[in-house]
Amino acid sequence: MDAIEQQKYRVRDLPTRSITLFPTRAQVIRDIKDVNLKPGITQISILGFTPTVDPQSIKVEGTGSAVISDIAVELQENQDIFLEIYPASDDETSESADDEDNSPPGDSDDENPSRAKQDLQEVRKEIQALDDEIKRAAEMVSSAESRLKMLDGFGNKVEPKSGSDMSDVVQAYQDQRNKTFEDHMEGTLRQRELKNQVRSLKRTEGKLVTQVDKENKTALRAYSKANRARLKKRDLKDRRKAKKHAEKERIQQERCKFWARSCFVVRITLDATQYTPISRQSSISSVTDLVKPTAETQESSLADIEAAVPNCDLSITYVTSAAFWSPSYDLQLSTTSNAGTLFFDAQLTNNTSESWNDCKIILSTSQAVFSGLQDAIPTLIPWHIKLANKFSAGSDDITSSPQEAYEQRRWKVASGAASQADSGTKWIGVSTTQVSQRFMRKFMTAVPAVSKFEAPRNNQVHGASLFGGKSKDAPQPPPGFGKPGTALFGSNARDAPLPPPGHSGGGLFGTAAAASRSDQDHKPDISDSLDETATFLEPEPELSFQESAVEETGFTTIYELPGTKSLIPSSTASKQRVAQIAFTNVVFSHTIVAKYRPGAFLKAKLRNASKISLLKGPVGLTLDGTFMGRSTLPRCSSGDDFTMSLGIDPTIRVIYPKPDVKRSTSGVFTKESSTAYTRSITVVNTRGPSSAGGKAARLRVLDQVPVSEDDKLRVEIVHPRGLVEGGPGVSAGAQDGTVKDGKDWGKAVATLRKGGEVKWDVELNAGKSVKLGLEYDVSLPAGDHAVQG
Repeated sequence: MDAIEQQKYRVRDLPTRSITLFPTRAQVIRDIKDVNLKPGITQISILGFTPTVDPQSIKVEGTGSAVISDIAVELQENQDIFLEIYPASDDETSESADDEDNSPPGDSDDENPSRAKQDLQEVRKEIQALDDEIKRAAEMVSSAESRLKMLDGFGNKVEPKSGSDMSDVVQAYQDQRNKTFEDHMEGTLRQRELKNQVRSLKRTEGKLVTQVDKENKTALRAYSKANRARLKKRDLKDRRKAKKHAEKERIQQERCKFWARSCFVVRITLDATQYTPISRQSSISSVTDLVKPTAETQESSLADIEAAVPNCDLSITYVTSAAFWSPSYDLQLSTTSNAGTLFFDAQLTNNTSESWNDCKIILSTSQAVFSGLQDAIPTLIPWHIKLANKFSAGSDDITSSPQEAYEQRRWKVASGAASQADSGTKWIGVSTTQVSQRFMRKFMTAVPAVSKFEAPRNNQVHGASLFGGKSKDAPQPPPGFGKPGTALFGSNARDAPLPPPGHSGGGLFGTAAAASRSDQDHKPDISDSLDETATFLEPEPELSFQESAVEETGFTTIYELPGTKSLIPSSTASKQRVAQIAFTNVVFSHTIVAKYRPGAFLKAKLRNASKISLLKGPVGLTLDGTFMGRSTLPRCSSGDDFTMSLGIDPTIRVIYPKPDVKRSTSGVFTKESSTAYTRSITVVNTRGPSSAGGKAARLRVLDQVPVSEDDKLRVEIVHPRGLVEGGPGVSAGAQDGTVKDGKDWGKAVATLRKGGEVKWDVELNAGKSVKLGLEYDVSLPAGDHAVQG
């Protein structure tokens, strides 16, 4: 038997052709180019597939003169070493000490003395020279005095023999004394002159010393300032280094989190021996052709075979459940122009151990904290009452329905919880504990023992019993993943799709721009105060995003992101812009159920006029430049309408006082008790008529009357007069007397619907108010009383 040629490839070294992301999985296609083949059997081993791969989904195709005779998939321990793939950064260059002389300024080592210091040195040299001269003059005076004493002593000892000798002696004494006196006077005068010069130089020296001291103090202050700046710079450098180390540690920890301790190995056996159509007919059904050769005879020489099969290209396709995409939206609405813009983004998640670089990414659809934003608009529940005799234990208080009391309690609890919600300010700020300690020393030494694949807790990956699950739990690729496979790729696996995590992304695009527009709306118009000749700068164009190509195939929509992108393993999802959709003729309306909650719920109705079907996903809502919070966008196909609840509109004030109750008794032979209940709903549109949004508000106001379950218990609506269940609407409403200039408030039409529900369709002008009255009588035999049904 001929030896089998072995070739090994690693997944991380193979280029990625494309990734198709689904809501719960991803399909990856990698290429192996120019595989060198030799006559005979060649086995290609591809190592390092993420353990989240569904082994039943692996499919191999290619081109070349060979036959795929076998494909084997095996789960093995990862042969790579973490430190070899991601070495620790030990190349940190030690910071050398500053070459600058940081010693304080001094006189002895000052290489560049100032002018004052130079003058002081010269003056001190002159003083020193004068001191020497003074000593010399003093010596001259002392010498003269000594000679004078010597002359006096000599004169006392001389005894002249004659008169002539005496005169000679006296003359000689006189000459010597005069000469000595001249020397003494010269020395004395010289001393006086030199001392005067010294005193003058001493004064100069004093001035220069003062000036030098002042310069030294100035230099010392400059040195202290420079030293503080140098220490601050060194501290900033240390902080920057600590942050750099912390970032490297975070990256290493992120890599460790997605490091695979076990991975799949795919072995592909290629048969490049000579074969004929007869041999092809004898091949089993699981054998896959790459390209049929054009062999003319079965007796081709070995050289001909080598020339016929030099190499081949392979592509391997597989599905993983740890990568997916989810939609994220940002909806900006304007009540002044009745328009809106929807930014459709895709959050791409890769929780596998593989990195997909410079590849085509395709998305496939196969398969808020504002006041009241998360609350659904209440729906009135029928209010039933019935007759009860006087011995019944039930309460005869039918002023309000049980559901009304329950909803009001819920409203109070929700309002109190909202007011006590944590603002999150305690989490603002950076503490010193965030400065990293030693960089990955102890951690990295333990990596070979613990650096195996760690799946995120919220994403339990099912794959090839790696994490305890059986192969039947592995997710099945959705339809359209490839051609129908043979027995080699057959699968009895059942779908166990992995739900994507609930990322709260979105709202990243457009919010800042909306905020800036809101700020501009509140700025006063100063154009009148500017000179007409002033030059105005044109606004800079906004950054735009390249939208994706959209294609719909049956029930599936495919979005092809522009260009090539990279998707690396990460705990956070990356965001890519898919499309931007403009909405016109947005209908804003209010719904008021004052019995349950005294507020006007604002909602917007939009029509999806684009060709893109919108998936259900989180959405950030911005209304008139103000970010309101996050909600959920419902699924909406092209051409359909959808409604977004925008919470409670604070500009619409609702007043719902307690009802007035009047009881009476009538009848002569058959006594009958009657109770009249009067309720009212006052709605005030606080928008100013001259404001930008000062237009009529469309309101739907709901209330109810009880529904009798007994023939003897009658409920009749007195006002609005003429209300009949299922009948036409009647005009209702009156201006509120508490509001000045309440005329021309608008109009209201009341209708009675099934279950005792009363609805008013109101158009309320800006700055106006309306009072909607509801009066009904409850009649029953005397002695009986009505109780809750």
